[in-house]
Order: sequence, then structure tokens, then C-alpha cells
Amino acid sequence: MEERGVDGRILGYDPSDPQSILEYAERLEGHTLRQMTDAEKIADSRKRKGSFGNAMEEYYFDYAPNSSSEPDFAQAGVELKTTPMKHVRKNDLVAKERLVISMIDYMDVVNETFETSHFMEKARDILLVTYLWEKDTDPLDYEVIMADLWTIPEEDLPQIKRDWETVVDKVRAGHAEDISSSDTMYLEACTKAATSANRREQPFSSVPAKPRAWAFKSSYMTAIEQNLLGKKNDADALLAGGRRSADLIEIVRERFASYFGQTEEELARRFGISRSKNRCARITKRILGVDEDSKIEEFEKANIKPKTMRVRRRGMPKEDMSFPAFDYFELAETEFKDSDFYDYLQQKYLFVIYREDEKEDDVYRLSDVMLWQMPDKDLDEAERCYDQMQKNVREGHAEISVRSTENRCCHVRPHGRDRNDTRPQPYGKPVVKKCFWLSKRYLHDELVRILHSEA
Repeated sequence: MEERGVDGRILGYDPSDPQSILEYAERLEGHTLRQMTDAEKIADSRKRKGSFGNAMEEYYFDYAPNSSSEPDFAQAGVELKTTPMKHVRKNDLVAKERLVISMIDYMDVVNETFETSHFMEKARDILLVTYLWEKDTDPLDYEVIMADLWTIPEEDLPQIKRDWETVVDKVRAGHAEDISSSDTMYLEACTKAATSANRREQPFSSVPAKPRAWAFKSSYMTAIEQNLLGKKNDADALLAGGRRSADLIEIVRERFASYFGQTEEELARRFGISRSKNRCARITKRILGVDEDSKIEEFEKANIKPKTMRVRRRGMPKEDMSFPAFDYFELAETEFKDSDFYDYLQQKYLFVIYREDEKEDDVYRLSDVMLWQMPDKDLDEAERCYDQMQKNVREGHAEISVRSTENRCCHVRPHGRDRNDTRPQPYGKPVVKKCFWLSKRYLHDELVRILHSEA
């Protein structure tokens, strides 16, 4: 008996056969939904998130979008996920956003195991349809660039299991309200609510928590999709063979341990590295055992960027932490969550810490390594800094910065060679280049928090 869709039409695929579903999806490659369906418009297409995915379900696969706990193609055990990629500098393709898998039910998840969890039921077999996102383009005109059946790679399962357990352990401890995207590496519990006031009950605390969903981080999806597209760059793996189940930061610290106590000069001589602006970064690569031009697989998937930090004897970082100079026109037009600054804060940093010698001034010795990402609770404060600078620019006062006394986490100040190193702005004469900075006092508090949590 032929299967029919919601409008009575005979389906162009067998909904019980994963290969049939894939072959039908592959017909979309190189085409748009407008070309391949009779859809003429999507209601609120520029505002409603998920409109492309809903349109694909309704108009191409011919089934009604739903919130069922079962996979979308229940008979085949296959979940349909659509995900956008975008062009960035050098015309590279990267994932535009995280891939949301399913909502987290705090009341039920505490009774699950990773292997039998609702998350794994949804993520075990995914039909991944990737499209090219372009600004100001109707979703019906997004080009589908790939359709493929995907399952979590065996080598990634240990880390994803650790990520899942990290989140669930917080719920079991009665602290679902403290969950943060910064807690994990590949899989995250992202906030998922219509408004910031939405809250859900949790089983072991009376404190309501933000609704959250399981999602693969955008950096992880970039690595996965580039691999599926055949564009994967060769990268060295730190966790290989029997060490796949090890914790990444433990392995990194093991690599660094024998070098603790040495100065930058001593390390440079040891590795034969000449004086240069990026000397510390080159030393880090050599300690990790990878070539200077190589990428590190786990760092790419988790969006980890090594960052050298010099710390005074009493624990205060020597300097604030800067980001690249921003474009005044782009700042005026871009909301915080679409900004480069937000992307920098979503990045995870491997802080390679050089601490000042107890006796010799301005002599810094390699002392520790730690992973850090801005916690979710601090993003609102960072957004306040961003919005204030955006307001200054829009009002024609790009010369006015956000001072460190005005914000607990961040501030804005010049980041050019000198006062003549300027950039144009929308509403006045060119202004000296500026960037966002993380204040060293905030970084000090974060270092203390991480050290306390690891104790």
C-alpha cells in the first residue's frame, strides 16, 4: 500500500526505509524549496525561527510539523534536522548556529542513562539537510547544499556522554538554574524560551530554571558538516586510541606539566623558537606535540582557542583581554547575538598561564592551563556593554567609549597603533579604532572561580 502525506498525495519515498528517505532528500541538493515544491511563501519567514525546517517538513516531505517525542520518520527511526551554513572570511563555510536536538525535561532526565536517553533516541540517526544561509534572502530561496544520514562518530561519543552527564548531574544536584553553555565541549544545554522570564520546575529544588534544549555547538557542527562536505582540514587528535575516554583538560595539563616553572625564554630556547609576536602561541603548539601550522581536532570541534595570560604574584592578570577592533557601521546595524563580539564570548579559551616569579619582577613562569568560556550568567552584562556602545555610535558619539567603571565584565577603549589609526563611522568624522575588552579584575574573579571548582 502506497503511503500518502497530510494532503493525500502519494509520498515520493518510503517512510520506513532510511535509504529511501535519504535518496528523496538528495534530490534537493543544488535546489531551493521554491524550485522543488509548490510553496509560494512562508508566514513571517524573516521572523519565525525554524521556518525553513517547518516548510521542508510540510511542503517537501509532506508531513505535518509536530513536537512528538518520537523521531520525525518514526518507522525508520530517523530524525530530520535542517541546519544553515554561511560564508565567512576567505569564503569558508561554517555552521551559522547550534543544532538543537530536543527539549530537556528536568523531571525525567534525572531518571535516564545516556545510552537510553531521549536525547540519544533523537540523535542516534539524523537526516541532516544543510542549506546556505544568506542575509535578506527568503527561506524558500535558500539553496540546499547537502543531504546526508549522520550519526554521532564513535570517537566523539565519550566527550558527548561527558557533556550530557555534566548537565544532568547539575539537575540531580538541584542546580538546574546554574547550567551554562560554558560547562561543556561539544553538546550543550542551550536556553530555549519565548521570553527571558520563562521558567520550569526542577525535581530537587524549589528554584525554577530556564527552559533548555540539547544542542550540538556550532563549532562542533562546523567540523561535522565540513567533514561531510569533503572539506575537512587535516587535524591532529590529542585524544587518540585508548585515551578517547579521557578528559581533554587532563590530557592538556599532562602535556604541560613537565614544563611548569620554566620561563618563556627558557621554553623558546628549548624548542628553538625565535623571538616573534606569536612566540607563546608557537610554544603552546610545541608543548601539545603538534606542528605550528596544524590544527587540533578537539580544539576545532569545541571551538577552543589558546590564549596566553600573564598573571601577577597576587593573581591579578597583568593586562585586560582584547578582541579585534570592530567596524562602526557593522556595530550600528548588528544586534548583540549576531555580532562578532558575541561569537568571541561563545568561544572556549585555553588559558596558558604564566605567573610572575616570587622574587624576580617581570619574570613570568609557566604555571597552569585551564579552559574558560564566559558563563551564561555574565552574557547579559556583556550585552549591556555592547548595547551602550551601539547606542553611542547610533547617536553620533562613537568617540565616547564604555568605561571599565560602567560594566563589571567588559569595556571599550582604543585598539589602534596611535590616535591617527582611525576607522570611518556612520554619523561623523572617522574615529580611532576601538575594540571590546574583558576587564582584568573580571578575569581574576573567573580564574579564582575555576580554580575553586577544580579543587
